[in-house]
Amino acid sequence: MSRQSTAEREIENEVYCGYIPADKSERSYGFIDALLILSGYCIATWSYTQGAYLTGLVGFKQLLITAFAGAFLMLMIYQLPVILSARFGIDIWIWLRGAFGTRGVKVLSVIIIVINFPWYAVCCDLFASSMLNLGGLFGIHAPPIAHKLLQLFCVLLGSFMAYKGVRAITLTTRILVPALVAVGALVVVISFRSADPSEIINYRPELTGMTSSTAYTLALEANFAFVITLVGGMAGIPRLCKSERSAYYAGVLGQGLAGSFFVVVGAVMAIAMRLKTGTESTDPTEMLSTLASPALALCSLLLVAFANIGTQAVGSYLYGVTLKSTFPKAKYHVLVGILAAYVSALCIWGKIVEYFGTFLTVSAYIYAPFAAILFVDFFWVRRQRLDFRSAYSLGKSRAYFYTGGFNIVGFVCLICGCIISLAIYNPLTGEVYAPLLFKLTPTGLGFLSTALIYFLVSLIPPVRRYICPDTRFHPITKPFDSARIPPRQPAIVLPVMNAVCRIATAGSHLKINRT
Repeated sequence: MSRQSTAEREIENEVYCGYIPADKSERSYGFIDALLILSGYCIATWSYTQGAYLTGLVGFKQLLITAFAGAFLMLMIYQLPVILSARFGIDIWIWLRGAFGTRGVKVLSVIIIVINFPWYAVCCDLFASSMLNLGGLFGIHAPPIAHKLLQLFCVLLGSFMAYKGVRAITLTTRILVPALVAVGALVVVISFRSADPSEIINYRPELTGMTSSTAYTLALEANFAFVITLVGGMAGIPRLCKSERSAYYAGVLGQGLAGSFFVVVGAVMAIAMRLKTGTESTDPTEMLSTLASPALALCSLLLVAFANIGTQAVGSYLYGVTLKSTFPKAKYHVLVGILAAYVSALCIWGKIVEYFGTFLTVSAYIYAPFAAILFVDFFWVRRQRLDFRSAYSLGKSRAYFYTGGFNIVGFVCLICGCIISLAIYNPLTGEVYAPLLFKLTPTGLGFLSTALIYFLVSLIPPVRRYICPDTRFHPITKPFDSARIPPRQPAIVLPVMNAVCRIATAGSHLKINRT
């Protein structure tokens, strides 16, 4: 066996820990721990870009509603499957082998990374802007090519930190989260001191080329898309939670409160910038250097700069580990290099921030059907049961191999959801094809339609036999919780429960134990 570097061994250990189900005794996170970690997971300076984008669509009061209500509405639905992660100690990608096939999950994981990793090009763009604005504070004016060189430097430094492995990433996150929280608090103070607070609160944008109703729907869509892009990595922490309730509420509250707060912070800063200078900007570093005093601007820009390097490092690490677990024979440093090359190409292209809204919607066109299939598969198709032998391809268990390793039904439903979203709104041209359905938002309609299609086709007997082969190979013959006695319910609901149970069991002649 060839000798491996320390970083390579650490990564393989991390993959192993994320691949094998976590036993109850190995669960280390309570609600507070999970809440803090998941809050840090979704805090990033690109939230400022999201907030600035929303100020071009809705007023400040509407922005508060769409940011918080939109995020919580979507999170409360699509986060429900983290129950499976907390219950079985597995990542959602293990469960999805039943929904998409053992090889289909590999294809899907690559697609998810391709559409989600552009976030880190936004990160590198913000780093470059931070450095150039810092130089401007000292009278240093760099040539135009310096922006792209600084972007590539952020990619290089972040990828190097990711290659160093778990310890470097742990240290990075300990610095990253407090730094970003400090920047957010500082930004709020600076913004409200730079402009009249009442003007910020009563702000409304000047819309061109669209109605206020369309703009409001696009703002809601942007927030739906913003939070649903977290679905690919949403089970990393919940699988280590001590209870299902803690796992679910930590995800909803952590990502809903922290992520939405920083979106609003970005919006406040963008509005203050417009009121003070009459110019628009989606670049938080430009806004900080304009609104703040030189000393405050220097400190905040430094925090933004290094926070973006840390964010890029964490992203490279997380997706490198995902690819390593999907393609175990590939070298981790090669995978990190591929990710670095991809984000470098996006930086050289230089249009990712310009097409930020389009990028959000396009990514959600994949994520929404993906999340819907996971949701329906867990609750109604597989009914919270999984054949672990087939999921891990142990022995001759191949129930989830389907057709050449692909669950054709799952992929067809995924494609149908994408087509339905595209049929009502074109994110490239901004054209609305079906105004009535558009009010549900492309992401919302994509989620609902895919969930309905997948559920209905699962009721067709031949299709159900195809997508649920695990019940033929390894039927479950006794209830999951047969050894447990249910807790005593309030006396007022006992008669209702007794009546419902008797109706439900009337045709099976089962005896009801009312203990």
